[in-house]
Amino acid sequence: MLRERIHQTRRELDAVSRELIKLHLLVARVLSADDWDLIDRITTQKAVNIGDQARARQCKKFINLQKTQHPPQLHENKKTVVNLSGVPLEEAAYSALSKGLNFAVAPSSIPVKDILCGVEKAVMVLPEETAEEIRQETVRILKGSNKPKDNLTGAERRALRALKSNETLTVLPADKGNAAVVLATSDYNQKIAALLEDKTYRKLKKDPTDSIERKTLLLLKKSPFPEEICQQLRPQCSRTPRLYGLPKIHKPDVPLRPIISTIGSPTYRLAKHLASLLNSFTCDSPHHVRNSAEFVHTIKSLRLNPCDMMVSFDVVSLFTKVPIKDTMDLLEGNFAEDVLRLFRHVLTTSYFSFNGQFYEQTDGVAMGSPLSPVIANFYMKYFEERALDLAPLKPRCWFRYVDDTFVIWPHGPDNLKGFLNHLNSINPCIQFTMETESEGHLPFLDIDIYKRPDGSLGHTVYRKPTHTNLYLNAKSHHHPSSKQAALSTLVHRARALCDQESLRAELEFLKNIFKRNGYNDRQIQRALNRQPNSIQPDDRRGTVAFLPFVGTIFNRISRVLSRHNIKSVGLPPKKISNFLRPVKDHLGLRTPGIYRIPCECGKVYIGQTGRSVDTRLKEHQRHIRLEHPDKSAVAEHSIDLDHRIEFHKTAIITSKSRYLDRIILEAVEIELHPNNMNKETGFSLNKSWKPLISCLKRNTTSHSNSSPCH
Repeated sequence: MLRERIHQTRRELDAVSRELIKLHLLVARVLSADDWDLIDRITTQKAVNIGDQARARQCKKFINLQKTQHPPQLHENKKTVVNLSGVPLEEAAYSALSKGLNFAVAPSSIPVKDILCGVEKAVMVLPEETAEEIRQETVRILKGSNKPKDNLTGAERRALRALKSNETLTVLPADKGNAAVVLATSDYNQKIAALLEDKTYRKLKKDPTDSIERKTLLLLKKSPFPEEICQQLRPQCSRTPRLYGLPKIHKPDVPLRPIISTIGSPTYRLAKHLASLLNSFTCDSPHHVRNSAEFVHTIKSLRLNPCDMMVSFDVVSLFTKVPIKDTMDLLEGNFAEDVLRLFRHVLTTSYFSFNGQFYEQTDGVAMGSPLSPVIANFYMKYFEERALDLAPLKPRCWFRYVDDTFVIWPHGPDNLKGFLNHLNSINPCIQFTMETESEGHLPFLDIDIYKRPDGSLGHTVYRKPTHTNLYLNAKSHHHPSSKQAALSTLVHRARALCDQESLRAELEFLKNIFKRNGYNDRQIQRALNRQPNSIQPDDRRGTVAFLPFVGTIFNRISRVLSRHNIKSVGLPPKKISNFLRPVKDHLGLRTPGIYRIPCECGKVYIGQTGRSVDTRLKEHQRHIRLEHPDKSAVAEHSIDLDHRIEFHKTAIITSKSRYLDRIILEAVEIELHPNNMNKETGFSLNKSWKPLISCLKRNTTSHSNSSPCH
């Protein structure tokens, strides 16, 4: 439409020009030479002035439109990026990190393999004719696609590569506030070492993953759970939990909060199931609040007396201090012995690795286990009941969220210290710190609670002084719905946590923050106008296709799939955090996925496994050693041709845990490696994908990063 409007305007201008030439000739014949020169100068000057004014108006409109559509991002780099390393960073590094570690970087090439895999998984259940139509349409779209526009400058990409290669620096997200923190690697390691000196941790001589996995399988076999539940909870290809720390930049000396990544550990699935069983036992306490919105609803009915004080209590390092023995004694009154064995197993097998060394946590629960917050809640429920029953002076109200407690204290400041001492005397492991109101205000969770003159309590959103107000950047290569949801969530939180007096100010504050994160007025207004629960869930049960989000092609493929009741979900590409050196221990070959084993002759073996690649590798080596060529294509190739397999050069092509992902991508890789020693191809890749595979082969040779096919 715009192109047609431009063509029409040009045609009109051409017609006007021809008409002007005719008038020019006519007037020149009628007037004398002097009169004609005078009129020509006057009209020409007037035309130039009108043209200049029109150009100035249009330039001003364009600048204003550009400001509206692409507002400047006003984040102070030095606030969103906290450099504690003592090493000066170049401006490009500050610029890249200030976008946030969750900023999705536009891919430098189309992830063809992952899109092929996602579409193939979705169409496998459809009739062959329909599936074939979708495959061919997807191939057509991919062959004509272009990579998305870069959202990082070349200098920013080079700065990220330099940070990754610099082993003396470690970049982590702050514990709170969304800042990126740059630490000297030596300082980071020293802070972790100081944490591990606590008697709670003990060094182990070897990795206990395999033994814990075997014990978990044995206990599940003896458990009272149905077989289908046990099947879901059985560990497979378990990973060692890994320790890392998040800097608490809001505290002196910037200590680290220890986090243990337990996803994929031998007890992870079982811990999630036990947490769901235990959760109902923690929510029936009158002192427990589930979230900030419930707490706001609870305090609306409170009326304070002039002598009442607002106080908050915080347990010091609750997770690592929860007494396991006392907790198990409490669990005995609620669960049978065969379930208790499972709880005991999960709670007493907390371990992790850091820098290649294995450690055991001898007491407390791991920060990162799905069972930990529920166990902490469960123990604190009984702790607070006992503490309040034994207290000589009791608070007027006591509301707790995990380790944070809000209290109304009616007995004056002189008796408050005695109450704190009483709490700290119940169990030497559970120690509290205390904060009292200041000028009628007290922060609790993410709420600023304040006293009104009539004794009621007001409430608004609270942000720590170190909060950066950095949220998902508008230029991040996320699906637009994800970015819109980020804005709507913050607006919803404002309406849930703010009273009427503070809501308008909070919404105005959010509007400014959204602009600082790069959003335009239309996106902001849409988030502000969106009503809660305005989107009704779609009751239609259809297939879901999980596809990498690429701005240039995602919507086109989504429309093709939606015609057949297939919903597309866009997965963001690599984030800035993925371009930096990882802080967790490297897993190496101890992960499931698709792998490549080379031979000295130049041929390769492409395989996939749902266990660890390391385990599968040992099986291949054993088949060669025992001369079992029928059990492995690698063994057959090595034994029949007397070739040396270069196991030390084994590489993981891509890590995937889901079976369909693995077999489809294995088939793709076998096609891309025609010089292979595989006996069978496994999954049979549909012939419709052949043009795309041919393009991938050509691009692999030419290292093209643009369109998959040209």
